[in-house]
Amino acid sequence: MTIPRSRVGAHRIDHRAAPGTTTFVSSHDVDGLNSGYARLLLEDYLEDPDGVAHEWRQLFESGESELVAAHPGLQRLLAGNGHGVATATEAAADATAAPGQSPSPQTAPTGRDAAEQDETLLGGVAAAMALVKAHRMHGHLAARLDPLGSEPLGDPALDESRLIPPLTPDLQARIPASVLRVHVPGETLREALPALREVYCGTIAYEIEHLSDHAERVWLRQAIESDRYREPLPPEERSALLARLSQVEGFEQYLRRSFLGQKQFSLEGLDVMVPMLDEAIGISASAGAHEIVIGMAHRGRLNVLAHTIGRPYESILREFEGERTVDAVVADPEGGTGDVKYHLAATGTRSLPSGEVTITLSPNPSHLEAVDPVIVGWARAGQTDRSTGAGLHDPSVALPILIHGDASFAGQGVVAETLNLSSLEGYSTGGTLHLIANNQVGFTTDPREGRSTRYSSDLAKGFDIPIIHVNADDPAAAVAAVRLAMAYRQEFGRDVVLDLVGYRRFGHNEQDEAAYT
Repeated sequence: MTIPRSRVGAHRIDHRAAPGTTTFVSSHDVDGLNSGYARLLLEDYLEDPDGVAHEWRQLFESGESELVAAHPGLQRLLAGNGHGVATATEAAADATAAPGQSPSPQTAPTGRDAAEQDETLLGGVAAAMALVKAHRMHGHLAARLDPLGSEPLGDPALDESRLIPPLTPDLQARIPASVLRVHVPGETLREALPALREVYCGTIAYEIEHLSDHAERVWLRQAIESDRYREPLPPEERSALLARLSQVEGFEQYLRRSFLGQKQFSLEGLDVMVPMLDEAIGISASAGAHEIVIGMAHRGRLNVLAHTIGRPYESILREFEGERTVDAVVADPEGGTGDVKYHLAATGTRSLPSGEVTITLSPNPSHLEAVDPVIVGWARAGQTDRSTGAGLHDPSVALPILIHGDASFAGQGVVAETLNLSSLEGYSTGGTLHLIANNQVGFTTDPREGRSTRYSSDLAKGFDIPIIHVNADDPAAAVAAVRLAMAYRQEFGRDVVLDLVGYRRFGHNEQDEAAYT
């Protein structure tokens, strides 16, 4: 259906033909003033060749249009017939020619052979797009997330040999990576696929395709696949990370050896949580935050008190030595009334290159997630400028961090109630950082007996929140996960969930028989 060029500005091209009519689209219809609309159809064609009308497919595959000719990937992909577009066979020959050696002349296939090659190649592109989509959606099912070494479930859609047509190495080498719109290195699918698999099926996994906002999905795909926030740590940062992990582990071991049988709710198995908090605090402070508020249950609380808040060791050890008398309580700078040591609050300050930041750990009872709405409200109050009647909200001023248990995140209703506030105008904090301390057991309950979902974090999907899973035995990956999460918060002002998958080295507490709990 040809539209007169003089009327292009007033009409959109209808790419669906009326029943019983014959339509024809020429190169004049897609170049010049119509090129914007045609470019959208070309994007649809690259996603799904069957998703556009037959006459548009014919035009795109002919190579006649300037729009098609300007696309470098399609120039190498689509077979030419005198329109100046290289055939797929010629492109493959050019790509495999030895350095310094000119490609050998090729005899262009004609007739049925050329049509079969085109059909195979276009089918391969469709299969390649399905493979990329499968890695983005289901790559987490094949990721190496369990430090204990359990085999990931996997998914058949991730196997390139089971697609139609099967993506053989030769066919992968003929498919330009540029038409797949991936951001990993590699000129062809064959070169890009190993990198794509490592990104989505490594020690970090992502669940982002459920997000309803297209801009968020695109931004996350680019950030994830380009490894923008997962660059190798320089030697000095690696040394600092090792030193921090040594402090965390040494503190836990000292308490266990020195105070046999006393409860400490060890962090061992999730040690990297403390460096992750360090990273989040540093990034937030660099963005202008002067207050960090943290809510958490008892698991790892003593370590957070010592190494994140900066409470002196002697203050914590006094609790173990039974000095929780009235005089000791009155003398305690935090005050209080003698609650158990793993429920206590504390406030400290940390000097960073960007300035001084106040870090507060809120008190929390045994009802594990009760503190969640308190922290969110606390942060929102700190972000609100009450010096004027307008009550201006600045999310960069304070960062709320909630550390959840894997069983309690899925099991306690207050978590859903808190998440439901995250995007409301009067309650939003500009993004709360949720960190699930996932030791793969809830007191004595295995995950398969404690929830109906595969992951403890699945609740967050209902609130359009991206989820990043990370293996707790890969400290560099854990730090990279925090950097991505904080960048997403700063870009979109929304909550993000980090699922730190580790284990519990001992029993629920140090008085329990580990074989039972």
